[in-house]
Amino acid sequence: MRLKILSNLLPLIFLFFIIVSTIIFRVRLLDVPLERDEGEYAYMGQLILDGTPPYTEAYNMKFPGIYFIYAGILWLFGETHTAIHFCLLIVNVLSIILLYIFARTAYDDWVAAASAGAFALLSMSYHVQGFWANAEHFVLPFMIGANILLLFGLKKNRINFILFSGILFGCAALVKQHGAFFGFFGFIAMLILLWQNKTFEKKIYWKYILAYSGGVIIPLLLCLFYLAYAGVLGKFYLWTFIYAKEYSSILLIDGVKLSFIGGFQSIWYFASPIWMIAGVGLIALFSNKYNKQSGILIIGLLIAGIVALSVGFYFRPHYFILVLPAAALLFGIGIRFIFHIFSSASLPIVRYFPPIFTVVIAIIGTLAAHWDVLYQFSPDEVTETVYHQHPFPYSALIAKIIKEKTSREDRIAIMGNEPQFLFYSQRRSATSFIYTYSIAEDQPLAEQFRFEMMHQVESASPKLLIYTNIQPEWYEKPKSLEELDNWFFNFAKLHYTPISRFEYYNNKDTLLITDPALLLKKPTHLFWITIYEKNK
Repeated sequence: MRLKILSNLLPLIFLFFIIVSTIIFRVRLLDVPLERDEGEYAYMGQLILDGTPPYTEAYNMKFPGIYFIYAGILWLFGETHTAIHFCLLIVNVLSIILLYIFARTAYDDWVAAASAGAFALLSMSYHVQGFWANAEHFVLPFMIGANILLLFGLKKNRINFILFSGILFGCAALVKQHGAFFGFFGFIAMLILLWQNKTFEKKIYWKYILAYSGGVIIPLLLCLFYLAYAGVLGKFYLWTFIYAKEYSSILLIDGVKLSFIGGFQSIWYFASPIWMIAGVGLIALFSNKYNKQSGILIIGLLIAGIVALSVGFYFRPHYFILVLPAAALLFGIGIRFIFHIFSSASLPIVRYFPPIFTVVIAIIGTLAAHWDVLYQFSPDEVTETVYHQHPFPYSALIAKIIKEKTSREDRIAIMGNEPQFLFYSQRRSATSFIYTYSIAEDQPLAEQFRFEMMHQVESASPKLLIYTNIQPEWYEKPKSLEELDNWFFNFAKLHYTPISRFEYYNNKDTLLITDPALLLKKPTHLFWITIYEKNK
């Protein structure tokens, strides 16, 4: 009896250890500076808290769910980057717990414990930018929770669970468009499972379909009603559908191959034991022992994650977060399969040693591969390791200069892709184009966007202009960006004076120049940011 109680408690003890370890590692790196996507979400959150709806003073192609999540974070915990990363910690722990519940419901405690451990490690990897609060992290609790309700609903024949599953899938899509694929493949999995269940009457079959579909539609309709009421439905459609479609068609086929190899190679290399065992789990899933309701849902999760990752074929590191729940579940199934192979052995050591040894090797190997970042590097060193030349470690310093030179009512214009400056400085942009990507890309809307951006800046006549250079001087700029540079420097020369320039190459080689004579000279560092003040 005691042995059985201990056996039941061990997976929970392991889950507790996973959560505590996750908290320890993440708390150490709460102070990593915001990267640009976080800066965008945080700035949008500030605007929402000030009563400004999305897609008015800041444009982007993402659905508004993540902006309202960030607004909630800032409202609850304060407008700091540590508050944002603290909420990421909460969301990550919630995802671990939900994944444990799903795997336990689908299989057993040990599959759940192994899956939770694998997910915790994979989602902390700096190769998926795991310490930054990208939208993909916030998709996962909705998506995993939806799958739990879907599994419960199908097992217990509860249509209300199916309804709420659809609602959560709809919320996942609102956080980021990629989340819609999980709802679609969840629907396909439900149809397959309903079709396989010969005891269902046709009327009940349609009730499930309507409940699920209605659930998905509810949050999307509420969002559309809000956007229509706020008067931004047209801008929402332009940016999240028309521009998003053009953006997804920009990447050339040669770039697709390089993007995928570059993204997946490092993830595989630094966690290869987990991925290999997940492969074993995928094979096991098609055996008679595992090919059940839950297996179909996990296959749906895997396919949805791969499709969501591949939209636009950019394969950015944080996109891989969407595949991690399925990979972690397959890891747990792989460990269970290894145990099943040896389960008939008479000696306990032969039965339990292979799966336990495999788990230990996978965990220790992955931890060792990430140990420098998890334990040794400072937040700024971790940021430089992940983001290289991007000015994220210096954003707070740049924002301090901006705040010193402006009042709360003043507007600023940033020529570049650094919206985190706006959040840190608590100043509003003179243009709704908080990125120059959309106005310099080779896509049909770019010229229209450029003229709108120039008109906004010239009309607002902002107190400060900020120019960011994060490309080496030998980098060949596209013609559209050269035109934009020419406009910017001509406009700055006529109406503005450079007051400071921050130059950098790495954390140990930085320079802040405020001398007017030196500001007229060419920068001596590879990367630099110049601040111009409006002439009086």
